[in-house]
Amino acid sequence: MDKRQKILIVDDSKLNRDILKEILGDAYNYLEAENGNQAIQRIGENIGIDLMLLDINMPQMNGFEVLKIMKRSQCIAETPVIMISSEDAVDTMRKAYELGITDYITRPFDSVIVKKRVQNTLGLYMNQKHLINVVYDQVYEKEENNNIMIRIMSNILGSRNSESREHILHIKTATEMMLRQLVKVTDAYPLTEADIALITTASSLHDIGKIRIPEEILNKPGRLTDEEFQIMKTHSEIGAAIIKDMDFPQDHPLVHTAYGKSAGGTMKDGTERVIRMA
Repeated sequence: MDKRQKILIVDDSKLNRDILKEILGDAYNYLEAENGNQAIQRIGENIGIDLMLLDINMPQMNGFEVLKIMKRSQCIAETPVIMISSEDAVDTMRKAYELGITDYITRPFDSVIVKKRVQNTLGLYMNQKHLINVVYDQVYEKEENNNIMIRIMSNILGSRNSESREHILHIKTATEMMLRQLVKVTDAYPLTEADIALITTASSLHDIGKIRIPEEILNKPGRLTDEEFQIMKTHSEIGAAIIKDMDFPQDHPLVHTAYGKSAGGTMKDGTERVIRMA
């Protein structure tokens, strides 16, 4: 398997493409495109392009149009672009940077500059990808730990009240489904995967206070008396106290999301409404 980094060279001149490959040598795996349309096609066909070297003036679709498409599809955040051109006007360079390029190299090429800028850009993005992977791994690990905690808690509550176990799992599933649908239909709630995981976990904690409700009240088959109902209502304050005892900082999102004002915070961005609906 070829483990070399993959570079897409986009230029309508075969001579220019060959010069760049000659300068960079055999250290990389190359893809080529002679116009913007081919460039977009190559991006769609090939996963894991590590760098694009992009000319400006090309037939069918120029470099700026390619950048606009990449920016709209957000793939420019994953694939760094170095613009290559004989144009050195400040306005041209500014426009390219505004569209998301990482660097700008002018022709005629200086082999040392080309090599160093390509190496620097690839190194920078490799480090960035590594950090992103580390964060994803940490989020995944936390989510797994949260799921274990939720299962333990639902089993504890379920051992005292069978309805509580099913209720916790229902709330968790319904909250996650509604949050994902919310992100799809509106831009008003820009929730990340980490946000969704946190809110979903918090929704599962909303009944944790029932652990300290007397079993004869929790499992009473008939209607609760007024006094028993008042005791049952205290489960939210009990739950808030349990969350506080976990030594979370008062500004920790889990404190604000799980119990809102009861835990000394307030739910924000409409997440309370989602949990109440669930």
